Amino acid sequence: MIVDLKQHKMKTIIKNSFKDLKQNYIEMQQFLEDKSGEKNINNKSKVANDLSLLGDDNYDMLKNFITKYNIDFSDFKYDEHFESEGELFSSASVFLTILLIPLYFIKIILFLIFKPFSKSHSKTINDFNFFIKEHKSNKIDLTMGDLITFKIQGKFSLRENVKFVLN
Repeated sequence: MIVDLKQHKMKTIIKNSFKDLKQNYIEMQQFLEDKSGEKNINNKSKVANDLSLLGDDNYDMLKNFITKYNIDFSDFKYDEHFESEGELFSSASVFLTILLIPLYFIKIILFLIFKPFSKSHSKTINDFNFFIKEHKSNKIDLTMGDLITFKIQGKFSLRENVKFVLN
């Protein structure tokens, strides 16, 4: 349990027992494993990037998290942390993917032809992306550590803004 909570140089200091932190860690790890189907989840695992909880999946996970642990998310702005289903699968990206399907087949065939003869050429073929830039999100993806912090505090706060002190 939280024993002491105070502001110190822009970070909230929370005094907590090791036993409580460990229990929260294990509980949150199990919660995320159940929701994502992923194993080997740790404190730095990102909800969207590492656990593949995207769009409606992360929205449902957060809704379950808020309900299960009675968290105050009134300060949480979903759009700053995650992309909505519409942002992930816009009609333009779906249309472009459909147009490029024949090129992906050619890429696979070339990769399989060159693989036995030249690892460098096969790697170049495999890495080729048809001039489409990978989507880089400017969102602040939540981590398991952030969710543990929310659970302990009972309200939205990023892990980077909190310092845990063992008592």
